[in-house]
Amino acid sequence: MCGISGIFSKNKLYDLSIINSLESIKHRGPNNTVHASFIANDFHLFSSQLSSQKTQIELQNSTEIVSNNWIGFNRLSIIDLSDNGMQPFYDNDSQTAFLFNGEIYNYKELRENFLADITFISDSDSEVVFQLYLKLGDDFIHHLRGMFVITLVNYSTNELKVWRDRFGIKPFYYFLDEEKFIFSSEIKGIFATDFVKKEIDFKHLAYTYYLNTSFAPNTVYQQIKSLEAATKLTVNLTNFTCEKEIYWILNYEPDDREIDKNEFLNDIKEVVELAAISDVKQAVMLSGGLDSGLLAYQFDQLKIDIDAITIYNNQVEEQNELEFAKSNAKASNLNLLAFEIDNNVNLQTIKEYCLAEEEPNSSPEPAYFLAKKAHENKYIVLQNALGLDELFYGYGYYSQAKKLQKIEPFLFKSFNYLLKGSKRNKYEEITTFGLETSPFVKRSFASWKEIKLLFKQYNSDNWEHPISVLMEQVKQNNATFESLPLLKKISYLDFYYYISSHHSFHSDQPSMKFETEMRFPYLDHQFVQKYFNCTNLDKGLTKENNKPFLRKNVHNILSKDVLFMPKKGFSMPVKNWLKDVNLEQDFPELTTYFGDEYKNWINNPAKKWLMISTIYFLRNED
Repeated sequence: MCGISGIFSKNKLYDLSIINSLESIKHRGPNNTVHASFIANDFHLFSSQLSSQKTQIELQNSTEIVSNNWIGFNRLSIIDLSDNGMQPFYDNDSQTAFLFNGEIYNYKELRENFLADITFISDSDSEVVFQLYLKLGDDFIHHLRGMFVITLVNYSTNELKVWRDRFGIKPFYYFLDEEKFIFSSEIKGIFATDFVKKEIDFKHLAYTYYLNTSFAPNTVYQQIKSLEAATKLTVNLTNFTCEKEIYWILNYEPDDREIDKNEFLNDIKEVVELAAISDVKQAVMLSGGLDSGLLAYQFDQLKIDIDAITIYNNQVEEQNELEFAKSNAKASNLNLLAFEIDNNVNLQTIKEYCLAEEEPNSSPEPAYFLAKKAHENKYIVLQNALGLDELFYGYGYYSQAKKLQKIEPFLFKSFNYLLKGSKRNKYEEITTFGLETSPFVKRSFASWKEIKLLFKQYNSDNWEHPISVLMEQVKQNNATFESLPLLKKISYLDFYYYISSHHSFHSDQPSMKFETEMRFPYLDHQFVQKYFNCTNLDKGLTKENNKPFLRKNVHNILSKDVLFMPKKGFSMPVKNWLKDVNLEQDFPELTTYFGDEYKNWINNPAKKWLMISTIYFLRNED
């Protein structure tokens, strides 16, 4: 896990731009920093004040050097802690430089199967990835299992290639015009170069109000793009044009076979064992649910040296899973550290959580709190159980959709006259876009009509509905989507959007602020593809019996109280935090940005938090 940045320009630039970029994302790689440039037909590595003392002695600085190309790397050491794993790597024969952010879990297998004849300088996964590319070319990507952003610069052809992992776990942001290409692991890394003007895109800000985050390639800035998951970006560094190519799609190839418990648990064991590889201290994020309980169980079975951490709230019962988390820890023989959430905080703490991410949010992110506590206790890797709810129908909207599917032909728009207010608007949206989009509608705390009214001073009348834009993108990228069964459509959208643009975004930045890598063992593309193909996962699915396939296969592993616990999940006490906040007094700018319309949003905690988060975000941009 690291931070990367790069600047390519038609004009020569001093090194300060790349150093400033790397400094702005230094939290992503506290162990060391190196920047580099291809000058006079040779590749040069440089140190700066961000580099370790050893590196500053070994490498010259780049003061007074100008170049039209700069790349840089901040390292968080996790596999092979020696300096041998430091990037960028460079191949002299092909004149290719390599930057890598993430983890490749099957790198030892790849090294053995493909690269037995190669002499390595490190034991890192990153060097294996680079050597695999040099041997296989672009086809190397199909052999990787893990989370990653991979950037390769071929100076002989003046071409740059980037691959983002299949579920968009690791971020990649970029700016491209006819003069420059700038990229970074965080948006702030682009703005820190001082070459890109901050301009808010209020339409896409409104989209985040509806969807709770942006969806790639959009961001809340007019000139900043996010590379889509499972996508390769190729940039011509001579004329500054680019092309994109989707290299992997979650396809549906129906499999009627009944997968038994042993096969399922072996599959779980494989992905957990792959993601467990580390040379630093680890902890599993343990709730009282099935998914993290199974993850903890497998770590115990594999004899992995790992602890468990959880959060709890004694004053808000629906946010308190401590007793169930203790049951999971006990069943897995893991040491559990439990951290209590504060129920009363000041505005400074609210601001801290609002600015933990690079766009406004509708609630304080639990990952920020967890990562902060993990960092205080010297954990560098956190294992997260994300993925099974989306794969095995764990959310309530799956059972609801299964019920409604029977009467979908009779859900007429004309029935909306029986409803009032927000319910009427949401009914109209579901009947317009189909049951597969009902999770978007249900998760949104306001209808699109309400949001457009809030943004009316930004000429929102003709803004297309975000669901319409997103679904058009989905259908363009996957021609078979329309033919999927309803529950598979919802599952696909959960992976396509809710994981790649929502969960990953809300996990990566908050955790990396505390120099902590978050891993998702269940988000292995081979595992997800295999079980996405299963036709019988909804057998026995009801509101009370979510994830029936998973539940059936863990009933002799997890304790009974965990098996029958109502679904809760990690969350923060937004209502308590905001009870004493006066929007008119503390955030007078709301009238400037939204007129009096914002006053219709102050009685809902999520809406109120979003208003506050937006103002802190806009203040931070001035």
